[in-house]
Amino acid sequence: MPFKPDYTSNGIVNLCSSILSSLGVRSPYNPLESDVLDDISEFDNIVLLIIDGLGYNYLKKNCTGTLLAKSTRMPLTSVFPPSTGSAITSYFTGVAPQQHTFVGWFVYLSEFGLVSRILPFTNCIDWNVLGSDIANVIDITPLFHNIQCEHSVILGSHIIDSVYSRFMAGNAKRDGYDNIDGFFNCIEHAILSSRNQKYVHAYWPQYDDISHHLGSQNNESLQHVYQINEKLGKFKEKIEGTNTKLIVTSDHGFNDVKPDNVIYTKEHPELLECMTLPICGDTRTGFCFIRPHMISKFERYINEKLDYACEIHSSSSLIKENWFGLFEPNPKLESRVGDYTLLLNDGYAILNHFPGLQPPQLLGHHGGTTEDEMLVPLITIDC
Repeated sequence: MPFKPDYTSNGIVNLCSSILSSLGVRSPYNPLESDVLDDISEFDNIVLLIIDGLGYNYLKKNCTGTLLAKSTRMPLTSVFPPSTGSAITSYFTGVAPQQHTFVGWFVYLSEFGLVSRILPFTNCIDWNVLGSDIANVIDITPLFHNIQCEHSVILGSHIIDSVYSRFMAGNAKRDGYDNIDGFFNCIEHAILSSRNQKYVHAYWPQYDDISHHLGSQNNESLQHVYQINEKLGKFKEKIEGTNTKLIVTSDHGFNDVKPDNVIYTKEHPELLECMTLPICGDTRTGFCFIRPHMISKFERYINEKLDYACEIHSSSSLIKENWFGLFEPNPKLESRVGDYTLLLNDGYAILNHFPGLQPPQLLGHHGGTTEDEMLVPLITIDC
């Protein structure tokens, strides 16, 4: 049964609201219902550390006894789809995909008539950066534009100056790193840079990278989590006494998929005939744009040929059922989620196979509606 995100009390948008409230910024979403962050206003430094891909269930199952596991207060739900493009944009804006409309990794931009890789802000064929201001496709003000205290964004050197990063960071101080030691050094420097109140947004992607290629259950993935845990422990000791609230969380968890269970669109020409665009979203939630006269054929093909791998839903019904968030939907949302949504079953994924290009060979996937993908940890450490 699909696991639905929580936008009312215990989701990542509610975490954002709790942080924003402590900084004097109002959000349309409720703060966390839990009292875990009730004391957040008492701290001089608030650090949000996002470990890309680290699911709550994975952490509790595989990392018992670590600082990360012992400091976990509760699970939070990600957004829908639980994908980096959707969730990281929620961390940057404080609202759900219902408002920001960055729904997955592949997002159809009707403004330009193309499918984008939304975070790099490129097309999906040769990966050239789109020659337009990203403000033309997102009409939500990033939260850094409203924060009055000192604030920093810490990202890898390869993305710190990207179109997306510059827009989302606003007037925040941006700092890039090249390795895990540099990552924690940047956070430490941001904390110690002054005695003023500070908010630090720090993002670590390598666990996600490893898990995509080797699978989240691979030993190298697990060892990387233990490396993060070790570095975090040493970092905690270095900043003791700085009155810092360290909040560690994630954007999504993983669902590993055997190679034989990956559906490549090129192998389904009858399906492609029904579509006006490549499948958007992510590899475990697909947004489908269908030729009006082929709707019946599309539904029949999914129900007869791919019912073992996915469920088919009307995208408009998912909007009405608040899968993407609460309150009035952004007018752009409907055009970005298409006519139908495919929810991939546990252990299955779907990938576009563009002519002349080989799709990536991935073992770890996300964006689906299993509990493992949807739940992320809320970890707090006071220093």
